[in-house]
Amino acid sequence: MTTFCRVADEGSFTRAAESLNLSQPTVTKQIQRLEAIFGVSLIYRFQRGISLTEAGEVVYSYARRIFHTLQKCHEALENLQEPGRGELTVAAVPVVALYTLPPIIETFRSENPLITLQVRSGVNKDVINHVVASDADVGFTTMPATHAHVITRPLFHDRVLLVASPGTAEKLNYRVTPDTLSRLPMIAYERRSQFRSFVNSSFEAAGINPNIVMEFDSHEVVKTMVQLDLGLAMVPESAVRSDLQAGRLATVEIVGFPPLARTTCMIIRRGRQQSPALTRFVSLVESLFPDPGTSAAPARQGA
Repeated sequence: MTTFCRVADEGSFTRAAESLNLSQPTVTKQIQRLEAIFGVSLIYRFQRGISLTEAGEVVYSYARRIFHTLQKCHEALENLQEPGRGELTVAAVPVVALYTLPPIIETFRSENPLITLQVRSGVNKDVINHVVASDADVGFTTMPATHAHVITRPLFHDRVLLVASPGTAEKLNYRVTPDTLSRLPMIAYERRSQFRSFVNSSFEAAGINPNIVMEFDSHEVVKTMVQLDLGLAMVPESAVRSDLQAGRLATVEIVGFPPLARTTCMIIRRGRQQSPALTRFVSLVESLFPDPGTSAAPARQGA
């Protein structure tokens, strides 16, 4: 199974053999043996690579869970001999990884210096898949997960704000009508994202036809363009909180426009045995976000 997963991850028998320090014929024989055991074909072989069959995808998913369970078993045994050690993998959408996780990780590391942390970034669907497949111990999404194998814990409401450079916001008297906003240049997040779809649907309902002059795949770049006075933008409050406090950006009210917010959530796999590291991490997060109805994010230690 280890060899099979390595072939799947590398997308090549040759690269898998090199990474495992095995010969390619040995890798091929192991895959053939695994296929014989299960009685199904696991891999499609092409001239330029491989892909998993439907059965291969199923075996790969269960194999990853097996490896994760074994890893947690080793960690639990090590923790008996030397309490406080362990590993924790966190999956998060980029906006959470950039703006919400750092103070959480800072606090967790100060309290648990022997625990190794890994962070994986991806869209909501990727985060949910990582948790379901046990590739991540805990995940953070910008929407409640409805997957049957996931437990969702809402943390806070992240408002979506219209922001502008301080000078532009002052010229607009800090408010615009939907008609005026439709004529102003706007910087937008990439159109294929869930965030963009969320904003667009709300704009459409309010009769706003945004004049998009630039779009990017990073909230960090979007807000930088706004600071340069190249346009206005709809952004998550968590991404611009420090910029608003420092006066680098200012909020602009859209007259008659209903408040927008997304719910940042923590997710874990339903029914999984929590390691000591995961238990401590979940407890910390819950202590930092005791009220899911708030729009606040945790502050850094000493702030």
